[in-house]
Amino acid sequence: MKKNIFFLLCVFSIFEIQAQEKKSDLFGVEYSYDKIKNDSARGNIKNVDAFLNFPIFKGEQKTIGGRLHIKSQNISGLDSELDKSLYGTDINLFWQKQIKDRYKIYLFGQVGVYSDFKDISGEDFRYSLGARYTIRHNDKFSTGWGVSYSKQFFGHQLNPFVSVDYQITSKLQLTGLLPIRPKLIYTINENFSWTNEIFGNAASYRLSATEENSRFVRINNWYGMSRLEYTLAKHHQFSVGLGYNFRNNIKLYEDGMGNNWSIFTFDLNKKSKPIQEVNSKGMRFEIGYNFQL
Repeated sequence: MKKNIFFLLCVFSIFEIQAQEKKSDLFGVEYSYDKIKNDSARGNIKNVDAFLNFPIFKGEQKTIGGRLHIKSQNISGLDSELDKSLYGTDINLFWQKQIKDRYKIYLFGQVGVYSDFKDISGEDFRYSLGARYTIRHNDKFSTGWGVSYSKQFFGHQLNPFVSVDYQITSKLQLTGLLPIRPKLIYTINENFSWTNEIFGNAASYRLSATEENSRFVRINNWYGMSRLEYTLAKHHQFSVGLGYNFRNNIKLYEDGMGNNWSIFTFDLNKKSKPIQEVNSKGMRFEIGYNFQL
């Protein structure tokens, strides 16, 4: 019984410091659909994301935990060069320390396999490191700053950010990371909430060494999303959202063309040119489920 109580306390504590927002999510799954449409291309990307959070250690001032993340992206409707089924599985470990009552420092590391999963090898791995420092100004307002570094197949990616958690009114909250994932949340009642967010992301996936000569795909996207969330029996959160991709960019590269430096999704230099590239804008649809404690 005591072991079960300790485990539950650890689970509760871990979710206080999620990198994006304050939510007590234990696990969840999301499906999304992106329309690809421009003058010469008609296609889509179907995405499935699933995660599981887990505790490792909980002390008075220190917390250690992690997240297992699995995702898939299926690109179709373009051509044989770009129509791919891509997968990623990674593990994220974090360490947080409370400094006095107002300050926290947060460190994380992530490593995973990102490929078409046809012949996995060491070249399919990529990793990320990051840190964040936050200050609680009062019960309603916290800010912070940080940076993350990712070793991508296309090169090196930096994401400097400012974090914010501002309870503007009893129903309205601004939270998240600026500029890569700010969220404005309006609580309608104890069951319904309305979330509006902007999301920016860059990802890369290694292709088969035997079939594709270890080429890789890079996907950059920026979108806005408006999402309605419904919580059933205090633990089951269902969501449905409609958004718009301001920029959806898919590039195919030869192996060995990974020398670029980028901030967010924007290249600082362009030493490597893609074999193929598709740029589009279009609608995005998503549905999801989270189990919350």
